[in-house]
Amino acid sequence: MSEDIADGSNEADAMLNATDLKRKRQSSVDTPDRGQDRIIPRHVYPCEPVVSFHIGKELRQTPQSSFLSYIWGSGLDSDCTLCGGPFHADSGPPIRTIGLEQGDISRPSVIDITQEPVSPWRLRIFNRHLICIKANGVSYVPISHAWHENVATAQDLHLESIDVSKLVYQTPVKTLLALVSKFPDSEIWHDYLSVPQWCADVQGQLLLAIPEIYNHAERTVIHLDDVSAIHFSGQINNLSYDKFINNFASTIRSRWFDRMWVTLEYIQSNDVLILTEDYTICDTNARDLCHDLDTAHSKWVRKRGNSDVTQDIWKQNTTLKRMVSWTDMESWKNEHDKHQTLGWAIGILGHRQCRYTRDYLLALGKMLNFQPEQDLLVLVENPFQYFFSLSIHALERGDYTPLFFITPLGEQSDYRAPWLRGYSTVSWKLWDMGRCHRKATNQKIIRNGKIQPRLETVGIIEWFEHYNFCGDAESVMDYIASKTVRANGRDAKSLCEAVDRIFPQDERKAINMESKDVGQEDASDSTQRYNLAKLQLFLEEYGPLLDTRVEQVGASRRLELAKKMSTALKLSNKGKYARESRLEAAAGEAEWFLREYERAMEGIGRVSCKICGRRSIFRLTMWEEPTLDLAQVYRIPGLLYDDTIPEGVGIVVDGKRIIGKMMYGTPACGCSRLELVELGLAKF
Repeated sequence: MSEDIADGSNEADAMLNATDLKRKRQSSVDTPDRGQDRIIPRHVYPCEPVVSFHIGKELRQTPQSSFLSYIWGSGLDSDCTLCGGPFHADSGPPIRTIGLEQGDISRPSVIDITQEPVSPWRLRIFNRHLICIKANGVSYVPISHAWHENVATAQDLHLESIDVSKLVYQTPVKTLLALVSKFPDSEIWHDYLSVPQWCADVQGQLLLAIPEIYNHAERTVIHLDDVSAIHFSGQINNLSYDKFINNFASTIRSRWFDRMWVTLEYIQSNDVLILTEDYTICDTNARDLCHDLDTAHSKWVRKRGNSDVTQDIWKQNTTLKRMVSWTDMESWKNEHDKHQTLGWAIGILGHRQCRYTRDYLLALGKMLNFQPEQDLLVLVENPFQYFFSLSIHALERGDYTPLFFITPLGEQSDYRAPWLRGYSTVSWKLWDMGRCHRKATNQKIIRNGKIQPRLETVGIIEWFEHYNFCGDAESVMDYIASKTVRANGRDAKSLCEAVDRIFPQDERKAINMESKDVGQEDASDSTQRYNLAKLQLFLEEYGPLLDTRVEQVGASRRLELAKKMSTALKLSNKGKYARESRLEAAAGEAEWFLREYERAMEGIGRVSCKICGRRSIFRLTMWEEPTLDLAQVYRIPGLLYDDTIPEGVGIVVDGKRIIGKMMYGTPACGCSRLELVELGLAKF
């Protein structure tokens, strides 16, 4: 929609700098002479170029100097083409589609913004109620595109501009011509012409109607106006590596992938076609292209490693996040076993750019079918209230993701809902665990007006240290082994279980599991993968070396034993789905948190079970320091996200504050007591 703009344009000759537009607006206040942006009455210059539209039996014309005021005001208004009735709040806004006028159309006597190749064509405008469209089986094609920067600036500042008018007219017309060449008699819905951008009430209604507008249509076109058709030709899987990287990067680098509203449009669409910068409709639809690119990417990752492929994509001035976002959009649309959570929606939309926080919040709500009793356009004027209501909506659906949001830097806790985090930001950084593959066993989260889920107690945190998992294998293993032995003694089974909680096997993460495995309880015994007898011998010698009286003398021998234990536990072995080892993966994750959140978050904690007293080592992600001997860890049975393992998901609670999370925390003892954990009010 209008606020969803993109940086740059592929039509350089038509660009008008946003700063110039703002300057011209200021100049219009100082002097009545606005140069080319001045609205000139038609009777003053009879030969001024005009733009023509057919609406019903009328031929309407507007001077090009007032083109934007005409189309973004009420110039294209009419009653419903089908029922003849008016448009009002109860009947919904006009769904305005554009088609080509049939018959012999003479060329206009003066050509300017309607110059070749579109000058011979006049447009027919259809205004219809959406209910009439559905009842009469009317077909149209919505166009999903990134706005040109100067168009968005002119719209925002209510300015006339010949250059902007040219883009606003020609972009939909060229799109329509491309579509008609493949599907004769097509009509399009293109918000450059279909939305009266300067009529705030109607524009607001259409903003809320976006999901229905796109979902009703049989097909949608996404306009990648900075990608050539040449990048979609040929069999992607058969391309050489260099050619694949070039085509892959050229596609996902499109500014379309930057924008927020187009994401919602894509998700709500049915079949999606691709229009390129040279106005060619591709033979391959978007879903198949996404699958082919993702499959080819996976092939090259297996051959060359994730790190090398990612680096080569970066060198092409783009990022793999765009491809992940695309595949997530397809999963949201089509894979119904992936539960639609608020966290996942934020993970998809939060990578995109939007002009106003209001639009981001509205789009999140539309993704989750959020329909509060209050008027959405009124509610969203208070971002805290809206985000609170949206989070409660998610919790009421058994969606735990709001309880895992990472506190943004600088955000202050609000006394009305201390548990709520993320209301002040528009960012994917609230959520980093991907899709939900399996909901929690107990989905009732709100009880008696309170956020009070029933969770499985893991225990009390006795100590916690941030740790980056960097260094050689023996140093990291020595650190982990020393903590485990001090907690559990010289027990090989406990060491194996602790290591698998800290360095999970990549095939156990949900993102790499087969769907049939995801739906089953995790009954694997990690100790079956290791030689317990050999590890026990190492521990019998290693344990006494932790005595402070011999610690310095035995340091060298400790490292030798740690290296042997690391080898026996296969910590440096390549992963099943990646070239990185488990040690490298843990170090990479710790470094990622530090880079993205500007603070250390990964670490190791010793947790004491409240029932049996057993002390065990867990890997935790903490955004606040825990109060030792008070903060508690809870597991959420059944819950499973992309980057977690079965029965490993939990939260860290300090008082009533959620200060961290657990992603790999499988049970360390047989205790499984459930508790009601009160986290705050669900209303205020």
